[in-house]
Amino acid sequence: MKCLAVVLAAATLFATGCTVVKINKGDTTTIEHAAGAGVAEDLSNRACRKAGQQSAEIISTVNKDANLPPGTGKQVTTFRCLATRPQPQT
Repeated sequence: MKCLAVVLAAATLFATGCTVVKINKGDTTTIEHAAGAGVAEDLSNRACRKAGQQSAEIISTVNKDANLPPGTGKQVTTFRCLATRPQPQT
């Protein structure tokens, strides 16, 4: 049921943009988006909040096209939704 909520929330959130959201096996979600500082964090947090969670924990962000310089072109970010805000690493 949680995955369905994330799918519906993400579909609603990104219906007008050129962002692709994919629910993976387990508890992770993958989002394909344009490059830019903070884009992955913003999109993943918004999707999780729409799904009733507190925030997102980003697992990885990579270029969709490995031949491009890092941080350019389409990006693929894998994240999981959290019920609480992540604590800073000390």
